[in-house]
This record gives sequence, C-alpha cells and structure tokens, in this order.
Amino acid sequence: MDDVVVGSLPAALPATVGAASDPAFERFARLARQVLGVPVALVSFVSADEQVFPGALGLPEPWQASRRTPLSHSFCQHVVRSRSPLVIADARIDPLVWENLAIRDLGVIAYVGVPLVGAEGEVVGSLCAIDDHPRDWTATEVAVLQDLADACSSELQLRTLRARATEAALQAARAQARAEVSLADRRTVAETLQQAMLTHLPEPDHLELRARYLPSHAGDQVGGDWYDGFLTAQGATVLAIGDVVGHDMRAAATMGQLRTLLRAFAYDRGEEPSQTLRRLDRAMTGLDVAGLATVVLARIEQDADARAAGTRLLRWSNAGHPPPILLHADGRTTLLDRRPDVLVGVDAGRRRHDWTVELAPGDTVVLYTDGLIEHRDWGADIDRGTARLRRTLTEHAHLPLEQLLDTVVSRNGDGREDDIALLAVRCHPEDRSRPAEAGPGSLRAIG
Repeated sequence: MDDVVVGSLPAALPATVGAASDPAFERFARLARQVLGVPVALVSFVSADEQVFPGALGLPEPWQASRRTPLSHSFCQHVVRSRSPLVIADARIDPLVWENLAIRDLGVIAYVGVPLVGAEGEVVGSLCAIDDHPRDWTATEVAVLQDLADACSSELQLRTLRARATEAALQAARAQARAEVSLADRRTVAETLQQAMLTHLPEPDHLELRARYLPSHAGDQVGGDWYDGFLTAQGATVLAIGDVVGHDMRAAATMGQLRTLLRAFAYDRGEEPSQTLRRLDRAMTGLDVAGLATVVLARIEQDADARAAGTRLLRWSNAGHPPPILLHADGRTTLLDRRPDVLVGVDAGRRRHDWTVELAPGDTVVLYTDGLIEHRDWGADIDRGTARLRRTLTEHAHLPLEQLLDTVVSRNGDGREDDIALLAVRCHPEDRSRPAEAGPGSLRAIG
C-alpha cells in the first residue's frame, strides 16, 4: 500500500452528521454487515481531528457507545485521503496500517472501505466492513460495498441539499417579515432576493455568455424568473432559465431553492439535461418544495470530431418553457420548438426528453422568459411576441452580443407586465483569437 496518494482531511465533519446514532446510517451499516458477513460495519465520517460513526454495528466497548475514535485508530482516514477504496487482507502485515492502534484496541484485522462523497464531490468518510481475522476480499464484495456507499452518499447529499433549501426558505421568510412594513419595502427586498440569484456568468473559450434581467413594471408583483450559466466539473457549459409560477415573495423564495438545487445537481454529473430535471422533480417532492416552474436546461458539448470541424452540440430539455431561438450567423432564426415536457413539480415520475442541434461558428442561442414575448395589448397571443423577437434578432444579428441584448430588450420589452430574464451564448470561431468583446483572451479549453 505504499503507493496510496496522500491528501488532506476535511477540517470539520459535515454539518448534517454527528457522533450520535442515526437511523439511516445505521441501516447502511446493518446492510453492509449482513451482505458481507462481517462482525463489524461502520459509516464513518472523518475530520482532521477524529472520526465519528453515526452508523456502527459490532464495535467493542467503549467505542460502540462513544461512536468516535482519534485518528490513531482510523483506517478510514486513508480512504478519505486517497479518495479511493482501501482493501486490506491482514492489517498486521500491511505497511500502511500495521502501527494503527485499531488493530490492538478494536480488533481490526481485515478491512475494506469505500469513499462517501458529499454534495460538492468531496470525500468525507467511508462505508467500511471489518473482520477480526485475515480475509481476502473478493471483487464482488468490494463492488457490493461500493453500491451501498453510493446509496449512503446520496442520503448524505440529499440532507445537505435539504439543509440548504431550508436555509434559503428561512432567509426568504426573514426577508418577507422585514418587507411587510410597506409595499415599497416589500418590492425592494424581493428585487434584492432576485438580484442575488442572478449569477456571474463564466467565460469559456470562444463561447460568449451575456444576460439581462428586468423586473416587472407592476409595482406590487414579484416574479420568479431566473437564469444561470456555469461550467460543470467536467468543463461543459450549462445554461438554465426558468420561471416559477406566481408573483409574490413565495415565488421568489421557491425560485431561489430551485436554482440552488438545479445548479448542485448539474454541476458534478455528465448526465443528460432530462435526467437532471427528473432529479429536480424528485427533490421537489422529497424536500416538499411547493410550487411549479417552467425550465429550459441546456448543455453545450464538443467532442473531438466536432472540435476538428469547429462546431458544437446544444443538448437541451424543456419543462414547459418558451422555446429557445437559434440565431444563425447569417441572420436566419430557428425556433427550437420541440415538444415540451410538463413543468417541474407536476409529476416526479413523468418521463422527460432531450433534444439536440448543431451549433456552427457565429451562431447564437437565445433563452428567455415569457415576459419578453407577452404584451398587455395582445392577451395570450405569445406567437405574435415570438415573431417580433425573431425579427429583432434577424435585423440586428450583426451586433456584438452585448448590444444585441440591449436592442432586444428595448424593442421587445415595452408593454410588459412580467419580469424578463434573457440569456444568450454566442459561438465564436475557434480558428482565430477570441474577440475582445467576449472577455478575457486566455482561458482554459472547454470540452
């Protein structure tokens, strides 16, 4: 085991766990002990000072009662440091752990542990099985323990996201209480909450992202419109735009929760947008997030063949939202009006779909909320507003993206009674330098 990569340990334990017995983590320890047929199984979380066991079966006293040990008795710390499974047939002859006091005090001879992963992708502990005599662990046993650890990690991540959602709701409630002094104060607090949710956009190589947000003209209404753009852990560019049903502080608070959940779900998995939206559906049910929302979630992808051809692929899923518009370099527009799925929050079991379109150099994708295409004089005729938006894009396609969005808002935002969120990405040619108006000229390549 001399080649184990040594990293740092978390400074503190996850906020949602402690040393007390926890029914969910006890269940995972019990399953591990039953399936692997071992005397001891632990759900262990490790910090720089100690390890604790909210799930623990079979430890000798006083360790079973205290559910914690110093690091001098920790094998699990090596799982956290290496971020990979640790398999030990006989700890007494393994150079990595032969001086560990858990051998003497806890009777640890054979050990197998796999990582537990937190909401941000960090390894925070281990699900481990322990035997009191030498044992050659099989690949099947390690795989089974890995499956249980994945489920245990999901439980931990869900708790973290639930805590964040609860905190966001509490912050919104406090903001609402402060805002009830007057209508003007309520509007100010709501706009502050909305503005806090409008993200700083990334600047990936040869992709230029720009956005606009305009609050409604209706003085006593607050919208749930939002946009988001970020890079995933794998380097893909993700775009999101949405609109929570309603025009009050509750809609704004729900918007904050959904944006946070969606960003967390989409960040560390390379899954299709439809799968991410299905996870959002399930989280809304499991976390009791009340409300409905329209959403478009999109990823911009580029494999080796597309990179050689200078093209990209837009992959998106639409949950009842106005369709994106593709503005081609020559000024033509294509309405990406594939059949939309139901709003998020309607049916957690409903299937969702993905759609794709190729993006050529110079193409621009425009995402928007319905406030941009609705007009108080047109009633429910959003087709008229969509047609006017497409004409504006065609007539001004030659403009830099910043100026194009300003023109779109000025020519299409009159007569609105709803908030407007507008998000656009332009694909600049990759065979030349990044345009100055797109931002910094030296950035890491994005796949």
